Amino acid sequence: MSTFGIVCEFNPFHLGHQYLLDEARRRGADRIVCVMSGNTLQRGEFAVADSYARAEATVRCGADLVLELPFPWCSGSAEHFSRAAIAILREFCDTVIFGSECGDLEALSRAAEIASSEEFRAEYRARLSDGAPAAETYFSLLTEYGVGELGSNDLLGVEYLRAARELGADLSFVTVRREGAGYLQQTLAGEEYPSAMALRRLWREGDFSEADAKLPNASAEVFRREREAGHWISAEALDRVVISQFRLHEGEDFSGVVGAEGGLANRICEASKTSSTLDELLATIKTKRYTDARLRRQILFCLAGVTSEVLSSLPSYTTLLAASKEGRALLSEKRKEDGFPIVTNLSDAPKDAPQFRLSERISTVLGLAMTPIADADWQYRKRPYLEREKE
Repeated sequence: MSTFGIVCEFNPFHLGHQYLLDEARRRGADRIVCVMSGNTLQRGEFAVADSYARAEATVRCGADLVLELPFPWCSGSAEHFSRAAIAILREFCDTVIFGSECGDLEALSRAAEIASSEEFRAEYRARLSDGAPAAETYFSLLTEYGVGELGSNDLLGVEYLRAARELGADLSFVTVRREGAGYLQQTLAGEEYPSAMALRRLWREGDFSEADAKLPNASAEVFRREREAGHWISAEALDRVVISQFRLHEGEDFSGVVGAEGGLANRICEASKTSSTLDELLATIKTKRYTDARLRRQILFCLAGVTSEVLSSLPSYTTLLAASKEGRALLSEKRKEDGFPIVTNLSDAPKDAPQFRLSERISTVLGLAMTPIADADWQYRKRPYLEREKE
């Protein structure tokens, strides 16, 4: 049986994501395993619904197994995000499928080979040390090496391929040209396949019907249920929590946090003294070097105390979020092989693992963004969604 893997956030799961799953089936996938970001995302934002709800929508729309890409890797740069995701997927699948703007696997593979060279890595590090913005530097350097223009999802694809090379993962890759709206497009503009950002913007404005129409029925049902139950995550509710954290500290208090060097933590702490919202804080300190995503990640890492040692390592376990009947069979196979550790109940997670402590801290903060406010241990009451024979 062929098992395809997908790295995802699905925040929320929309028609474009359904297209990717359907394309995986058309290209020979007997089973689909998704590694999904936990409660925070790669751009350093909080998800609109917790990982269990998003995973349920994913299985109800056709995936077989959803496993968590845990914090802090789910909010790391493209390099850390991709490396951790591939480290998990290599244990469960033979092929990885992903969307890309160019849709050209050969070009992306060539870019991954170039980006893995010591010459490229040395030049990339040198430019970053001079204060150049990471993503822009990465794109421009690849262009100098003869790679054509790439988009945001192309960059992630390059990093998936590079991670597989470096980890020695025996994986095949398939890419699907991205259709519809651009990655960060904030309006629907009539596309069949919208951007998740545009849908979230509509939800924030209270226009649920228009946004829900761009979701498969099963996904719309899950997200509607989460909203009505008060489990909807309002990131704005955390503004005062975040700002107070930095008003109570000096930059040097975050000296052990990855990325906080070079005075960035000082800048955040100073800006917090005159900011009443997170958007105000970000607007004050955002520069060409310190992009919105970079700053949001940094704030999360400071809140949780993420060190370079942890971020540069790999996850020591993953958490089961949802499974179909076929997914449970695959899970049973893998557990018999005594392979990569999978936690079903968070209470059974290894408490001495750094990722456990960091994920717990972030989840504790996240509970303050729910209505009514959730207890600090809300995540321990969550259980994976297990699809019945026919629902």
